[in-house]
Amino acid sequence: MTGSAAPKRDSPGRVAVGYVARAKGVRGEVGIQLLSWDPERFHGLRRVRLERTGEPDRELKIQHCRSDARGPLIKFTGIDTPEAARQQLVGGYLTVAGEDVAPLPEGAFYVFDVIGCEVWDQDLDVRRGVVLEVLAMPSTDVYAVRPDGGGEVLIPAVKNFVVSIDTEAQRITVQGVAELFKEGKGS
Repeated sequence: MTGSAAPKRDSPGRVAVGYVARAKGVRGEVGIQLLSWDPERFHGLRRVRLERTGEPDRELKIQHCRSDARGPLIKFTGIDTPEAARQQLVGGYLTVAGEDVAPLPEGAFYVFDVIGCEVWDQDLDVRRGVVLEVLAMPSTDVYAVRPDGGGEVLIPAVKNFVVSIDTEAQRITVQGVAELFKEGKGS
């Protein structure tokens, strides 16, 4: 139900679409760990912002992008050696403006759209808490919800539990979760 694992970064309105994982080759290309549901995400981009902890954000121009068995390989203008790529790019997140994220298929949502949503129990018509985090598990995403009384409850993001998601209203309606919220379970 949830789309990409693209987290919001420290910059307001920016969304991470890739992580620079490694330098590749002798011309300064870098291998990207894709944080988008679309494997072709970088082929249409001209510019991205690099965000690395402890450094000012940096605008980068994409010189070319090609696919590799491990994911996209990107060559940025002005980064011409593997040493420069390692020193200046590896370990950084590539971000785009919120309005530039790729559209998702029907019924899918970006993680950043789900975080902060209120969770309402359809069966009891009561507010259960707020989504703090979306955990990517092997079989499905799981919503980490902080109940109004504190603690944390994990709700699988599957149709058996999640009835509807309204990102405009910041509301997720769930069902069949009363046992998860019993006293002591969420603490």
